[in-house]
Amino acid sequence: PEKKKVEKIMFCGWRRDMADMIIQLDEYVEKGSELWLLNMVPAKQRATLLKDKGNKEDLELENLSICNVVGNPVIRRDLTSVRAVDDSGVATGQTITLDQFDSILILADAVAIDNGANMMSCDSRSLSSLLIIQDIQKKLYESLREKDPSTHVPCSPISEILDSRTKSLLSVANCKGYIMSNQIISSVIAQVSEEKDINAVLLEILTAEGSETYIRSISRYADLENENELSFWDISLRARQLNEVAIGYKPEELEFKQAAQYIINPPEKSVKRKWSPGDMVVTFSED
Repeated sequence: PEKKKVEKIMFCGWRRDMADMIIQLDEYVEKGSELWLLNMVPAKQRATLLKDKGNKEDLELENLSICNVVGNPVIRRDLTSVRAVDDSGVATGQTITLDQFDSILILADAVAIDNGANMMSCDSRSLSSLLIIQDIQKKLYESLREKDPSTHVPCSPISEILDSRTKSLLSVANCKGYIMSNQIISSVIAQVSEEKDINAVLLEILTAEGSETYIRSISRYADLENENELSFWDISLRARQLNEVAIGYKPEELEFKQAAQYIINPPEKSVKRKWSPGDMVVTFSED
């Protein structure tokens, strides 16, 4: 498997279950990775909030180091140059810009909710933050590209939304990814309430200890020089022999968005098709 790389990740906003999120993330990332927490919660209060009034232990992280940033995710000046502070709120001198992050997640801010904001208001804040971050990233990229054409494109921020009605605005905001956390939670609860055994499957899929989604080359499952007409069931069987579960594929000639019907539970699984070297197989696997 491909070696993990050290990552820089930013969470914009604060959630009551922030400690649980950090613990899970720590299990996924490579040692030496950084998590920058940008929100309006004073640095002095964060350690107490992470312990949930004594209901949780101190964070014991193996791979992540946390950098605290006090700022408002919807204020441009707080996002233009991100400056870390220590637990007392004193600047450490450590700074970073938005184009340097590998991942940016915009959270539905618990501080705004505590101040009386409803779901739509929270989503409005998240979208405002998303648009500002995208604009800053674009300007940084254009500036750096003039000096170095090989400059990599900044990551696409992911926004958490609470109200399903907000989805229609995401395409306008050019949001390439979003998380409907309330819908995910309600779906999980509904499935487990109907069939308790499904909980084991969900834990396998959704926790760091279980399987993860991989997109692998078709060459892992077929020798295309000697055989290139196989059904999806044939590929699934070979994936199973490697302790993997094949859930779909992406044809070489299609972009991921165009291949949506094939990526999960593709049609005509028993029909043989001609595979190309650029075809990719989507699997669940533990390595």
